Amino acid sequence: MTPGRTVVIAVGNPFASDDGVAHRIVDAARPRLPPEVEVRATHGEPARLVELWAGADLAVVVDALADGGPAGRVRVLDGLGDAVGAAGGAAGDAAGRRAGGSHALGVVDAVALGRAVGRLPAALMCVGVTGAAWGPGDELTAAVADAVTSAADAVVAAVAPVADIDPGRDGGARGRDRGAGTAQNTV
Repeated sequence: MTPGRTVVIAVGNPFASDDGVAHRIVDAARPRLPPEVEVRATHGEPARLVELWAGADLAVVVDALADGGPAGRVRVLDGLGDAVGAAGGAAGDAAGRRAGGSHALGVVDAVALGRAVGRLPAALMCVGVTGAAWGPGDELTAAVADAVTSAADAVVAAVAPVADIDPGRDGGARGRDRGAGTAQNTV
C-alpha cells in the first residue's frame, strides 16, 4: 500500500497525572514509527483535533480514558465507528462523552465536528488507556505506567498497515481490549 499522510496525536495534559499518559505512549512509540509519520500533541480541544487530522489518510489519536474500567486497560477503537461513543456511553450524552475520554469535550466531539465540516481523516484509530488519577502532578499511577509499553505497541500496530514497518509482538491485537497492566497481560 502506498502510504499517505499519517498523523499520531497525543491528547492530554502531561501535568495532570494519568491525563498525561498519551504523551508517554507516543514518546515510547516514536522510535519505531517511520520518519514520515507526523507526531503532534494537544490538550484535546475538538477544533484543534480536527485541524491536526484534516487531510490525513490515517490519524491515530492517543488519550487517557475515564471510562470506569480498570486502571491501565488498553483499548483500541475505530474512531469513525460507533466504538468511541460506546467506550464511555452514548455519543450524544454529555456524561458519555466525559466518560469516553478524560476531557469535558474531546475525541467524540471532534469526530462530530469533523463530520459536520467535512474534515475527518480517511481512517481514525483511537488508542486509550483507562486512568485513575486526574489531579496535579506529572507522575502516572502504577497501573497506567505499566500500560505504556502495550499502548505504544498498539500505536505502532495501528500505523503498520499504511507504513513499511513490522508492528512487533502486538501487531495482530488491534480492535480488542487488552488487559490492564504489563505486556504479559495482553493477548
